[in-house]
Amino acid sequence: MSVIFLAGVHGVGKGFIGAPVAQALGVSHFTASQLIREEKGQATWGRDKKASDLDDNQRALIRAVNQRRLTHNSILLDGHFVLRNAQGTLTLLEMEVFSELHLAGVILLTEESNIIASRLAVRDKGETSIAAISELAKAESAHAQAVCRELGLPLAIIHAPTEKSVGYAVKKLLASYQHPTS
Repeated sequence: MSVIFLAGVHGVGKGFIGAPVAQALGVSHFTASQLIREEKGQATWGRDKKASDLDDNQRALIRAVNQRRLTHNSILLDGHFVLRNAQGTLTLLEMEVFSELHLAGVILLTEESNIIASRLAVRDKGETSIAAISELAKAESAHAQAVCRELGLPLAIIHAPTEKSVGYAVKKLLASYQHPTS
């Protein structure tokens, strides 16, 4: 059973691209927020994406992923390495969270901040600061790289992702995980 973590800031295309890629490859797709909401019975974040109870949310995510490991062969899990807490401060998610998810690898999606801002304005019907997106994207990338380096995880960084590029990365990670080199 393998879990591939599909990371990136809100609006980069994790769900938009991840769901059809997972379906085409016969892989289960879940969002971290969906699993946390199901596990806790409620959301602890608002439309502004600021989250409260970050530690409790991550424990709920780990429980939910471990439960799904029992019934799903491979999972494409879309989520984040960095979130804004309830006060709006960037918060790096603990290394331990990613260790306990037992990831096969990470795919980090990136895009120009102005493109993400346009998507979020349409999707979330609100104004989004390009500077705030840039700050979050930079922190997301740095922490993704640090986590992967520390845990020895393969990391694919895809700028301006497409279904084709993400599909290729997922297939490559699945193949290397299921058939480790000696």
